[in-house]
Amino acid sequence: MYERLSADEREQILSVLAVEQRDFLEHELKRGRRTVFENFMRDEKITAIKLADEIKLEEDEMNVVDWRIADYVDFGPGNLHGRCACNHRLRYMFTVEHQITGKKIQYGKVHLSTFLNIEVKDIDGFINELDDIDHELDELLRKVSDNQYFHEYYDRLPDKTVVSKDITKHIEANVPLLDKQINRLKKQFEKHMEALEEEQKKILREMALEKLQEKRKQMEALLSDKKKNLDVLGAKRAALLESESIRKQQESNREESLEQKRIEKNAAIVEMTKAQLGYNATLEDIVYALVLNGQHSAVAISFNLIEDFGFDKRMSLSTMNRPRIYVAVLNALMEQVKVGNLIKDESSSIKDCIFYVNPYPEEGTNLTPQEEKQQTLTLF
Repeated sequence: MYERLSADEREQILSVLAVEQRDFLEHELKRGRRTVFENFMRDEKITAIKLADEIKLEEDEMNVVDWRIADYVDFGPGNLHGRCACNHRLRYMFTVEHQITGKKIQYGKVHLSTFLNIEVKDIDGFINELDDIDHELDELLRKVSDNQYFHEYYDRLPDKTVVSKDITKHIEANVPLLDKQINRLKKQFEKHMEALEEEQKKILREMALEKLQEKRKQMEALLSDKKKNLDVLGAKRAALLESESIRKQQESNREESLEQKRIEKNAAIVEMTKAQLGYNATLEDIVYALVLNGQHSAVAISFNLIEDFGFDKRMSLSTMNRPRIYVAVLNALMEQVKVGNLIKDESSSIKDCIFYVNPYPEEGTNLTPQEEKQQTLTLF
């Protein structure tokens, strides 16, 4: 598992790459996104568009086949740098473009679903596919930053003709291999080893049937050569196993470090919150203070109240396995959203809701009563 990079971190690493490396990564990202855009428009069987945000279209712009999703930007958790055509601030921003007139419109999830006449949940699945592409880019940039290219998995494969084109492109562009590509190379290496072992068995069977001494000697010489090859490949296999062990240990160390940082951060947030509040602080005061001090998850805040502030420890009987106090926590946080102090991040779901300090409190929530009702219904 590789932690997501921020836009600044991603650009910082890209800026130090060789021109060929950067061109390759940016081209693959665009190609992958374009494929997702095209598959989405085809698979969802979008047959008509529906006007949203009072955007006016010309008569020759009403044919759905002339529209395409041209771009997508995820500004990251807690960031609302995007703008919908309705002027609402966004984390997820989509750009649709008419391929004949060139007209472009920017939408968020809700109004894009309205425009394409589909459900919002279909847009969420679309975002997950795009996130997978971004995750792969972040994985590659992390490996470049750590100077871990893992090309030895390719170098040690005797038969390069079986290697897929996407892997050879990474090698030629001097770009690290993805974990999924490493796994494929490992399987191909094992398959090659199995074929060699089977060939050795076949030679042994043929030798047992060979009656002529000269033929026997020739077969023994051949077996000797094969044994040498097996010895060499056995050494390569041992080296690969050692590399794999080191890679898994590095991953384990990374995850342990992240968990320790999370625990330390949580303890610091609780300590800071207790120092700021008096003994008579209400649940609402504590919940709001925890968000101000950096705790963003409603589920995590619920456990903070139980473990660090002495609130009701009973757990809900639902399949979510959350504290009973979660509903009260969520209501308190949504009140802060209503008054403009907090924002509920668009990544929130029925499993957990994420809140950040509103960077634009003077603008309020910008939600219509109907949108606010729809948003509230998705929290439980």
